[in-house]
Amino acid sequence: MMNKLLTPSNWKKTYHYLRKNGFYAALTAAAERLFERDNNAYTYTPPSEAELARQRAGQDISGVRFSILVPVYQTPQPYFQEMIASVRAQTYENWELILADASPTDALRPLAEGFGDLRIHYLKLKENKGISANTNEALLHAAGEYTGLLDHDDVLTPDALYEMARAIGESRKQGNPARLLYSDEDKWDGEDSFYDPNFKPAFDQDLLWSNNYICHFLVMETALMKELLFRPAFDGAQDYDLILRACGKIIQAQERGNSSQVLNISRVLYHWRCHRESTADNPQSKRYAYEAGLRAVQENVKERGIAASVSHSMHLGFYRVDYDDIFRDRPEVAMVVGPVYRKGRIASGALDEAGKPLYEGLRRGFDGGHLHRAGLWQSCPMGDFANCEVRQKLWDMFLEEYPEYRNAVKIQIRQPSSDTDQTQNHLPEKGAEHDKGQNAVCRAWADFVHAHGCLILYDPERR
Repeated sequence: MMNKLLTPSNWKKTYHYLRKNGFYAALTAAAERLFERDNNAYTYTPPSEAELARQRAGQDISGVRFSILVPVYQTPQPYFQEMIASVRAQTYENWELILADASPTDALRPLAEGFGDLRIHYLKLKENKGISANTNEALLHAAGEYTGLLDHDDVLTPDALYEMARAIGESRKQGNPARLLYSDEDKWDGEDSFYDPNFKPAFDQDLLWSNNYICHFLVMETALMKELLFRPAFDGAQDYDLILRACGKIIQAQERGNSSQVLNISRVLYHWRCHRESTADNPQSKRYAYEAGLRAVQENVKERGIAASVSHSMHLGFYRVDYDDIFRDRPEVAMVVGPVYRKGRIASGALDEAGKPLYEGLRRGFDGGHLHRAGLWQSCPMGDFANCEVRQKLWDMFLEEYPEYRNAVKIQIRQPSSDTDQTQNHLPEKGAEHDKGQNAVCRAWADFVHAHGCLILYDPERR
């Protein structure tokens, strides 16, 4: 484990982090990296040969054709060949691979054409107009119903398209066809080591505003992608900008803001190659990308009619949204809950479906490992009343239905600032331990909230 931590890349990250956030923050982050347990024991297990054979025999699962877009620029030839080979190794064979090459030479053409596969389309671009414009050129040629995005130096797992096709087929049978799908991913050293897995939750708008957790492997309805296109003004974060706009459009089109047409496939289907120039291994290599990501979030929040400021968090690529009045601008939010500490560790706050604290035992100042999840806005199934704020109108409706809970908890109740201020502040001491006897109220309230199509949000900086 120490060998993985004491790499030149990690020393570089630590140095830049120290310059940005100061000595104490850098020391805390380094300590967390040493103590974290979420990815140290990770092993990628590929599908068995028997499973791959079964998938190859099941090509009629949806009939969907995929277009895979890869903008290319001076890609190292071994990486280029491995990327193409990973697409050709797919157990689901109804695909086309569109390579848009903006390199100054044609050195990659013979490699692409050398596979002798008519599903591979090599486009030599006249000039390098940037990642967004180059990808849009490839998108013009996409003939599949769904389009996937693949970086020129990464690889797909052999079951990636099969799992996407299966999920699309199932969603169609249910009468609610998926429009955007994404999978889990991990990082890869280019040889035999896979690490830093990203096991992603179901669609979470607040988490998405905090970080592009969707990232790879992304598949989207081709018509939707062609409608939105990639925007050169957001080069470096062009995928993030596209995802934000696409999810907003999908949710807006569905009743009550339902996000069921955005599907998460809980399998690692993408290996993100790490090398010196990759963002995964050296975040400083594309600092401009994080500035573009910040602007993408700012614009997306503004387009939703939300008054808020967006800033960089301590970690590159992670953002903080601060609302002028979250209850005014986001009517779907019923409750905002913050962490509850005891003896310097999280004792409660955001709760899972069983009422267990999501980040129980995490040290104060830690933020949950390499993905920093505990330090980000996110939705949660339930919330502890010990450090929270709830929407008054909905709380009053809840008490009408459950009068037995009227005096069961002490909470902060607030109406949006545009209404009459009726804030009641009854917060307990912040060091109080979670009262497990309140779980019945937490559960009843959570069920009530979700039945009304509303959200419980976790704000890690609520104190």
